[in-house]
Amino acid sequence: MINSMRHKPWAHQRESFEFAKGKQGAMLALDMGCGKSFVTVALCKEHRAKKILILCPLSVVGVWPREFTKHSDGFRVTPLDSGTVAKKTDAAKLALRVAAVGDAPCVIVVNYESAWREPFKTFALTAKFDLVVLDESHRVKSPGGKASRFVGQFAKSGCRMLALTGTPAPHSPLDLYGQFRAIAPEVYGTSFNRFKRRYSVMGGFQNYQVIGWRYESEMKEKFDSVAITVKKEDALDLPPISHVDIPVVLGGSCKKTYDSIDKDFWAQVDGGQITAANALVKLLRLQQITGGFIKDDDGKTTTIGDAKRMVLKDLLVDCKGPVVVFCRFRQDIKNIRDVAEELKLRHGEVSGEQKDLDEAQYPADIDVLAVQIQAGGVGIDLTRASVGIYYSMGFSLGDYLQSLARLHRPGQEEKVIFYHLVATKTVDEKVYKALQQRQDVIKTILGV
Repeated sequence: MINSMRHKPWAHQRESFEFAKGKQGAMLALDMGCGKSFVTVALCKEHRAKKILILCPLSVVGVWPREFTKHSDGFRVTPLDSGTVAKKTDAAKLALRVAAVGDAPCVIVVNYESAWREPFKTFALTAKFDLVVLDESHRVKSPGGKASRFVGQFAKSGCRMLALTGTPAPHSPLDLYGQFRAIAPEVYGTSFNRFKRRYSVMGGFQNYQVIGWRYESEMKEKFDSVAITVKKEDALDLPPISHVDIPVVLGGSCKKTYDSIDKDFWAQVDGGQITAANALVKLLRLQQITGGFIKDDDGKTTTIGDAKRMVLKDLLVDCKGPVVVFCRFRQDIKNIRDVAEELKLRHGEVSGEQKDLDEAQYPADIDVLAVQIQAGGVGIDLTRASVGIYYSMGFSLGDYLQSLARLHRPGQEEKVIFYHLVATKTVDEKVYKALQQRQDVIKTILGV
């Protein structure tokens, strides 16, 4: 069926199709931009699936109708991207009935957060879907999470399962368990504790921390039995990519506040008191400070420095063409917008509150696009820009890798440069180093 698609497949897509087509459950661990959706549509045709359920993040629900239209014809795709869970359930039932009358393959696309809630949960588990696709399957990596437990029930019904992800283990090899429980429970079993005892070395406080890994070759062999891995540098003729770290030195008052929170979990700014109740809140506050602002205990935001703003301004003066500036906080977006306005650059944002995009792509009338990492990681194409700047970073390796792939993917014709603004001797250095180290661990375990 892959030969009947609208476009000729790349060699790695054909290999992925051949690998997955004969399996009851499979994972396409293809890097972002390697064409997982093409292979998915081809597999839907190969299996002659009449009822298909695609679970994905909300931001990706609207992407799938375009993907089916782009790659094939004859599918009726119903994206459930608005309304209550009850209304989505009614719409899904109606779509199945209409498709059955016309004998057309029906594709239901819904976000994970809606899928595990009633009444959609019961509908999905009793509708007897021919194929269930877990898009961005690392979203169900937490074995105790409601979404993960929900998708784990499909294998019992005998339907085919297909997982799609560019980051199968975004934090650690333990992330594999929840996904494989859903697509092929026989691979790693159905007990997370047993899986963890088998492959991890415990230590640290009360022996609760993972301090190492064992039986890596066995873990990889089992992984490879139902998962195919494709790295874009091996499969695609993409322009080169480079990373440049830009050190940022915090100013006096900003550094003083940073040191106070870091040492004492407390500081005072403009009459307002700042308290970090625990280590996680402390980490959050320290990240905010490196961006030049802080929120006190009453919720008031105070500007305490402009070091990153000034470095960003210098970079934007020198950058030619569209630029994407990734960040974590709403205040970061405001700072990026202010800098763009100072330089008389057209600006927009992609955040939880606003999405200035043109059909999920970088708009032609914008010079600087501020993107909140969690809101802009998946389902969008930013290849119009070849320069990415990380104003601040989150803690998720998966979000970080996804954000990189928004620029460095098929369609990109220029060399891609990523600048990382890292405040020296601060938590910025630790977060960036941790992301790099976790990536190294995953590469070692999965052999990618």
